[in-house]
Amino acid sequence: MMYKLAILKGDKESSSVIDRALGIIKSSVNDSTAFEVTELPFGVNAVLSFNEPLPNQTLRELKNYDGILVGALNQEVGTDSLLSVQESLVALRKYLNITLACKAVQISDNNVDASPLKNQIVRDTDFIIVQSAKRANDHVDGNISVDDFAQDTITYEQREVEQVITVGFERAMNRKRAVTVVTPFDSFYTSKIWALTAEKIAKIYPDVVVNYVSLSCVISTVIQQPTSLDVVVAPKWVDQILNEGSQKITGLPETVPVSMKNNSGQMLYQLPQINVDDKNLMMAVGEDTAKLILKECFNHYDNLQKIGV
Repeated sequence: MMYKLAILKGDKESSSVIDRALGIIKSSVNDSTAFEVTELPFGVNAVLSFNEPLPNQTLRELKNYDGILVGALNQEVGTDSLLSVQESLVALRKYLNITLACKAVQISDNNVDASPLKNQIVRDTDFIIVQSAKRANDHVDGNISVDDFAQDTITYEQREVEQVITVGFERAMNRKRAVTVVTPFDSFYTSKIWALTAEKIAKIYPDVVVNYVSLSCVISTVIQQPTSLDVVVAPKWVDQILNEGSQKITGLPETVPVSMKNNSGQMLYQLPQINVDDKNLMMAVGEDTAKLILKECFNHYDNLQKIGV
């Protein structure tokens, strides 16, 4: 069966990263009939042609693809559109009804020296963070801040919690079969529902080892023993804290790459914001993106060694 991948380059800075990723994928997938790539207008490139960062024709086409690879949006240009270039990425996620996000924290021998941590700590790091794809603000229903009083109300649906944790266990079955469930604050009901749901789902996956840890504990593990992690399942609202910890491994502004999924099984792969002047970093991001797509879509992850990645 042919796998159809849509490419949304966003701006010219992301083009070289995407081209690097596609080159690796095509070198690894020997059967050309199994993989088809089509570039669609998006971001700065779309503004120049359509005066819209997310044209309707692109949205109509996306339903025909199994996966979508979207580049970083490092530029902002003037447009008469109701959406800015940056807002178009949020609109894209909402249009696709993206529900889940998996963030890969990987470091290979080729880029281990880029990490600010010691080589012996980060070498061979390869774990993923599974979360809801909703933004943290989508969960906060009652932000109040007046004078000396503040209040945050965080809401989760049972269905959403079950979906995220189930995907975490499914990913673990294809990896090292270990899940770390993050429970940020034991006294919060939002933490308790995560732990209780994980306990229920764990019974369906008896071969997976489950570890329930606090947020501070998992951050400490990320920094001191990242190779001990396999799949980390966490509430979306601790995303920024986990990203800051992961940044200490990769040296990147945010963990890369990110894969997202909707209820139809359609995948969205998103490149991070990176320093476009760092050519080695751009190459590394392209390689990591290729690894993720190959592993999730083609089961050709082992072939990467044959082509020197």
